[in-house]
Amino acid sequence: MYEIINKILKVFEENKLWDEGIELIGSWCFNLYQKYLGVKSYPLRTQDIDFLIPIPYKSKKHLNLIAELEKLGFQHSFNSSGSIYLWNSELKIEFIAPKKGEGLEKTINIKNLSVKAIPLRFVDILFIEPIQVNDNGVKILIPNPASFCLQKIIVAFRRKNLAKKLKDLEQAIRTFEIVDKEKLKYIYSSFPKKWQKKIIVNLEKSKSLLPLLEERIDKIILTLQNIK
Repeated sequence: MYEIINKILKVFEENKLWDEGIELIGSWCFNLYQKYLGVKSYPLRTQDIDFLIPIPYKSKKHLNLIAELEKLGFQHSFNSSGSIYLWNSELKIEFIAPKKGEGLEKTINIKNLSVKAIPLRFVDILFIEPIQVNDNGVKILIPNPASFCLQKIIVAFRRKNLAKKLKDLEQAIRTFEIVDKEKLKYIYSSFPKKWQKKIIVNLEKSKSLLPLLEERIDKIILTLQNIK
């Protein structure tokens, strides 16, 4: 699977999509934190690879992006909402974009990519000070670990699926170990008070789900509450 992932990321690099603000997010981003930033080993349990697209998307036209990915052995299909995804026997590629305003739209049409993306709330957090890593010769744009950590804590309890909820929380807790704590506090303090409260409440609730990680969870709470 890692070979095909590298080929997908290479397509994005060749089209300069990282330069245009598109980010690799989700568990494959977390995998790069483990490989290059010192996050402790954690099993990768996903068949999804997610790409986050900034809105508005001001870029050159890449109307052949889907065709280029299909050349790697993928087929494209559509979710019931109308958003596009690509798939093969091992992997599913999806495109995400921030949900804005009332958020009534079921898809976001990215004309310059010929892609209809899935709109999600809180993913705009992942655009705060992204970083770049080089993986097997491919430069990739990924979220700042501090942004990733906070966003995972916010969205975890929006999940109905317990396994996904636990995965979000565990990834956030493990990422916290390597984040720049001042950066984390800076980003947290820039959030609306409602978001800040939600993060603390979610961390408190997570203790009952992850009792073996309670001490680590308390460290996150203490760090966020110790903002001068």
